[in-house]
Amino acid sequence: MLNYENLIGRFEEVIQSKEWSELQDKFNKSNNIYILGHGGNLAVADHAAADITRLSNGQRLAQAPGSAILATSLINDTDWDQWMVSWMEAFTRNRTEEQISQSLVLGISSSGRSKDIIKALQWANTRGLNTACITSHALSEKVENCTTVELGAEYYHTAEVLTLLLTYELTHGSGCATPPINNNRPEELKQLNWNKGIRKHSYPDETINLGIDFDGVIHKNSKGYHDGTIYDEPVDGIEAALKTLSEQYTLICYTAKAKPDRGLVNGKTGTQLVWEWLEKHGLDKYISKVTAEKPRAVAYIDDKAFRFTDWNSCIDDLKNNGVL
Repeated sequence: MLNYENLIGRFEEVIQSKEWSELQDKFNKSNNIYILGHGGNLAVADHAAADITRLSNGQRLAQAPGSAILATSLINDTDWDQWMVSWMEAFTRNRTEEQISQSLVLGISSSGRSKDIIKALQWANTRGLNTACITSHALSEKVENCTTVELGAEYYHTAEVLTLLLTYELTHGSGCATPPINNNRPEELKQLNWNKGIRKHSYPDETINLGIDFDGVIHKNSKGYHDGTIYDEPVDGIEAALKTLSEQYTLICYTAKAKPDRGLVNGKTGTQLVWEWLEKHGLDKYISKVTAEKPRAVAYIDDKAFRFTDWNSCIDDLKNNGVL
């Protein structure tokens, strides 16, 4: 079987990082996105640019130097290291200062040694454009003010597939829908978009995510930790409930089983075991993510939770339930 290097685990680790939050913030504030890559990553950049533009409902124009005619002309006129700089100059020459400040140059590299991309990011920084790079390994040259998201992948196929997934996550994180198949007409996309009514200085996904605990809420967990496996049956009524909730919310399953310091059980991580159990019981189609982190969400469903209104009531509740 092809080694995908724990693709989902890497994806979750990346989007929980400080660097990813910084990139998402730059993306959300940008109206113009320039995505740079070469080889397979140019195909990823071109695909990402098309869908970022298509799914943004006019909010963003994303472009990539995907034309072989244009690329080879620029390479011939300059050289390999400078052709993307020439492309950036051509596409930003008539931009106003305000437009420049609302633009993002996003580089994609597998090795971190892509000189054409690094030079373009360095040039963009000197011109006041926001810059970021998704790369598997650290950049070989410093780029000031560049948000660098490192994937740590060892295979090109992992890096390219993961990067494409992450570009969709950027679109999702901006409040625009990444639609299901056969539900992607413009009017349907507008209906699916969810960046409405967020709190000032917060994130749009707090209005669409619903956090659901695993043990005791989805999985009966009648014997507690037991031997570390996921041994029990689903909680009664869970499938109907998840189906109903998933029609309105993105469901995030949070569980201590997904903590990275948890030892392997039967050679598998807790996250792997949870996904296998969900799939076994036909529940995986309702769950967007399994994580050990508390997700941003409109509400949390947890069998151990106490609803907080004020501290006096909270202390009384804890006492009445034998916690204190």
